[in-house]
Amino acid sequence: MADRVSTKVSLVVQLIDDFNNRVIMGSGVRVWIEGEKPPIRKPEGYYVFTNLSNGQPQVLIESGTYEKQAVAVDLKAGGPYSLIKVRMVPGRAYVLPPQTTCVEGLARPGSRIRLFSREGAKPLKLLHDYACGGESKGEMGIYHPEDMELEGKCLAIENRDRTFWEFFRIQGKGREGGNYQLSEALTHDYKKIGTAIYLVYATNADETGRFFLPVFHLGGECGEFYCEASGTETVSAAVRLIKGTVNKVGLV
Repeated sequence: MADRVSTKVSLVVQLIDDFNNRVIMGSGVRVWIEGEKPPIRKPEGYYVFTNLSNGQPQVLIESGTYEKQAVAVDLKAGGPYSLIKVRMVPGRAYVLPPQTTCVEGLARPGSRIRLFSREGAKPLKLLHDYACGGESKGEMGIYHPEDMELEGKCLAIENRDRTFWEFFRIQGKGREGGNYQLSEALTHDYKKIGTAIYLVYATNADETGRFFLPVFHLGGECGEFYCEASGTETVSAAVRLIKGTVNKVGLV
C-alpha cells in the first residue's frame, strides 16, 4: 500500500488594497515563495501554502497594479498555521480618484520609503506599557477607532518626550482583544501615558530610485510630513504636502 502524503496548512496570506481597504479578489496578482509549491487560491481572496519546508519564508507578491512586496514571515513552530494580511500599495497603473494627494520622487534604488505626520488625525494610543525585553515583546495593545483595520499596517511609535521614534508593522491579531502581533519586537520601552502612534504610508523605491505613493484618507489641509528613505543609508526630510496634487520629494 502506498504511503499517504499528509497535507498541512503552513501559511495563509490575504491581500488588502491599502487605498480602499478591501480584500483583493482579482486574478492579476502573483503570490509565491521561492522553492515552494504554489499556494492554493481560495475564492475569498486567501492564498494557502501547505507543507512549507522553511520556518521563516519570504512571501513575494507581484502585480501590474500594485507595488511589488516581499514580506518575511516567522511561522509558529509546532503550532497552528499563520495568517497574515499584506497591504498592497497602488502603483502608477492604479486608477486613483481625482485630486488624490500623492508623493513621488527619487531615493537610492531599493530604499524603503516611509511618511507620517504628527498633525491632522489624532494619534493612536497604547492600551498598556510596552517593554521591549518583556515576555510579551512580540505583542502590543493599541487603542484605535472601532472601524479602523490595523492588520498589515505600518506604524510609527514615538515616546512621550518626543526624543525618539521607530517604525513597525502589525502582523496579525494578538492573543487578547486589542492586542496585535508585531512583525518584530521594538528596540525601546514605551509608557502608556504620552506615547503616540501614527499611521505610516510606505512603499519601496524601484531599481532606478523612483517612487510613487498615494497618501490616503486625508481630511482638512495637509500638514508637515516626516519623509524617510532607508536603505544602504537613511535620508530624511520634513515636507509640507499640498493636498490634491502630486508632491515632489527628493530623498537622495
